[in-house]
Amino acid sequence: MPAGTQEADGRGSLDVLESEIIGRAIDAALLTGLAAALVSGRIGAPRAFAVFALLVIVTGRVDFATAFAALGQPAIWAVMSLVVFSLALGKLALLRQLFFSKRPRGLRRTLARLLGSAAAISAFVPNTAVVAAMLGPASRRPTVTPHQLLLPLSYVALAAGMLTPFGTSASLMVVGLSAAQGIELTVLDFVIPGALVVIAVLATLLVLSPILLREKPGASEHQPDIFHVEARVAEGSRLAGRSVATNKLRHLQSFFLAEVVRGDRVIAPITPRHIIREGDVLIFVGDVTHIDELRSINGLSITKDGAPHRQDNLYRAVVAAGSHLVGRTLRETDFRARFDASVLGIERGGTPLSGKLGALPLSAGDMLLLAAGPDFHRRDNLRSNLHLIDSDDAGLGQLGARDTLLVGLAFAAFLACALFQLVPIAVAAFTLASVTVLMEWVSPREVRRAFPFDLAIVLWGAVLLSLLVSQSGLSGFVAGQVAELSLGLPPAAVLITIFLLAWILTEFFSNTSAALTVLPIALDTAVATGMSPTALALATAFGASASFLMPFGYQTHLMVLSPGRYTMADFLKLGGCTLVAYSIAAIAGLLITQL
Repeated sequence: MPAGTQEADGRGSLDVLESEIIGRAIDAALLTGLAAALVSGRIGAPRAFAVFALLVIVTGRVDFATAFAALGQPAIWAVMSLVVFSLALGKLALLRQLFFSKRPRGLRRTLARLLGSAAAISAFVPNTAVVAAMLGPASRRPTVTPHQLLLPLSYVALAAGMLTPFGTSASLMVVGLSAAQGIELTVLDFVIPGALVVIAVLATLLVLSPILLREKPGASEHQPDIFHVEARVAEGSRLAGRSVATNKLRHLQSFFLAEVVRGDRVIAPITPRHIIREGDVLIFVGDVTHIDELRSINGLSITKDGAPHRQDNLYRAVVAAGSHLVGRTLRETDFRARFDASVLGIERGGTPLSGKLGALPLSAGDMLLLAAGPDFHRRDNLRSNLHLIDSDDAGLGQLGARDTLLVGLAFAAFLACALFQLVPIAVAAFTLASVTVLMEWVSPREVRRAFPFDLAIVLWGAVLLSLLVSQSGLSGFVAGQVAELSLGLPPAAVLITIFLLAWILTEFFSNTSAALTVLPIALDTAVATGMSPTALALATAFGASASFLMPFGYQTHLMVLSPGRYTMADFLKLGGCTLVAYSIAAIAGLLITQL
């Protein structure tokens, strides 16, 4: 071979090697950056995945056509369709009657009814929708505190989602991406291990949660007594003719200016630039144990009829995991104008936050105390950002008896199609959502208000994450290590390894991210070890839904964190016991059915 040709070939090989090294470095930077963003919690998962998807495309690690083809994954639209249908289920009065009886019951009987009903529904409906529907009613039980109900509700909803391939978004995505590789996962593959999981988790929660979640005396009594107080601006008051900000009425320690009554007109919400006039009646909301703070303001007198009385437009709301509010302050989001509500207080993990509320970045799971305006319930962005605790009416009406029956029949038809594989699950779910809108069980406006665009971004980003893990060689490398370490060991050891790998990742990332990161590793491991790819794909799905230890490991845990006043110790104690029960049942079920 001529020397020039050899030299050219050598340069070509070096260029290929250099390009490969640069590509691996970019992949490592993208994966590390995404992991850091998700673990830190400083920005919401939708924003993190949106930036990740943009960088994956811009750097050319996944080409444009492939990236946008991933957005059309049937599994993504199956999840979206089931979320739309869950809006119709939220209008069924029958659901709440299933959860709670009108007769007062003891703790364990209340738990049994709540958790049993939640498990039955969560097997077929996205568990986030189930917990969101029951968050308010469970928080308002007169004989049982939220601390005793909400965390078990979150745990059982997560576990029961494994009864079917469409109970959790992670399972649906694993089923969809496995099908693209020629591996069919059916309802029957999930039923036996899923049933063992539900039985084990239910038994654990019924026995241990009354013991481990026993509240200390007085633990639920620290919330301030919130009332509203009317005060009139006197003639000649120094407050008149000046703005709210100038009068420093925006920086009171224990009260918030919620409304101004001027003649027959009620002005709310109040902006810092609002001008106070003589004769105005100012409506303050706050802790009346500190009413001397209002009495000390010159030119302001508490009216005889303005003695403290309860505010009737106060709501508690939990910031949703996918909300655009996460990582941003109230001022940055223009919260007052966006939701027609003022934030009177913020509580995080059972602890009220201090300081200027408008300057505090919000986190998923924060509980807000809101003074709502008249247009609050009609805002289109309410359901996608906040879970209301003190009101079940977030703009949704109730379905009549005829429509309730039709919803049940449509749902039964969907289940039959999925169980007997008459059509793909994605097609059945999309048809169900279409019928829901066509029959006007849910209006187009309600769909627009609640459509989970943020969830779609997260799922799309998770699919791109799976592609990157596979094409970067990471999945092949890890699979080779698993195969090498498992030499001479029974197949059960490999299955348990995949399960544990998915579990470790899901405690720090979302369950969908964990599942789609581990799935290519599981499938490569099946090739390397000669094991059934179905068994390892199922181990991935079950391991990715074993998130019980960390409050930020699953979005329903964040939803109940503040309303239930849970601490990390509560998650570690009850979550640790639940994790052990779940893992033993899941692994036993997979070994029985798959190996």
